[in-house]
Amino acid sequence: MYPQQQTVYASRVTDTELSAFMRQVFNYMTGGVALSGLVAYLTANSPALLSIALSGVTPWVFMAVWLGFGFFAPKIIFGVSPAIGLGIFAAFSALTGFALTPLVLAYTGASVAVAFFTAAFMFGAASLYGYTTGKSLAGWGGILSMAMIGLLVVMLVNLGLNLFGINTGPLGLIMSFITVGLVTVVVAYETNMLRETYGALRAQGDDVTTSRTAIIGAVGLYTSFVTIFIHLLNILGQRNE
Repeated sequence: MYPQQQTVYASRVTDTELSAFMRQVFNYMTGGVALSGLVAYLTANSPALLSIALSGVTPWVFMAVWLGFGFFAPKIIFGVSPAIGLGIFAAFSALTGFALTPLVLAYTGASVAVAFFTAAFMFGAASLYGYTTGKSLAGWGGILSMAMIGLLVVMLVNLGLNLFGINTGPLGLIMSFITVGLVTVVVAYETNMLRETYGALRAQGDDVTTSRTAIIGAVGLYTSFVTIFIHLLNILGQRNE
């Protein structure tokens, strides 16, 4: 996801510069979450929008966009200006809020709040570890990639079986527990890689590439946060009657 993964910032980048870069990443990510929440609120209070969100086509479109954007995000963002890249991220965040509205409405407000704040705590703790640890976590990349691919395959198989009316029992809940743990580790890895990459970017003196990397980092952290939240909702949530 990131242009280079080298630990060169120690001698070339001040703590202030690194902090400013990481703050930019997390501001973008937080803005994406806030935009998703706003769109979800507007959708929930608009019968017309909610009707579209509840249609059978919307979940499939949303899944295709999520998988496609998740895979091609670096190529897309690095192919446009930072301003356009940020606009694409905003559109992606808005679509996420719109498509997830029916899921959120299926649970009680208290359940949504508990899942959200629990996700925020886990996300924050993982990010803090990734940022403050004195070592590079680059070696985790291959293992995490294989684990995420394996988990995605199992999820798609489970979804296919459910669509054909085959009850997979507690498999969905088990996958949610695994997903929360795995993606929390991914958050630590992503944060660490952003820290490691920044030094190489500053050494190159390319502000445009640095801005694009900040957006890509925000996309990765945003999708991780949303994933943790959704699966915590499945684990902790109480459905509306």
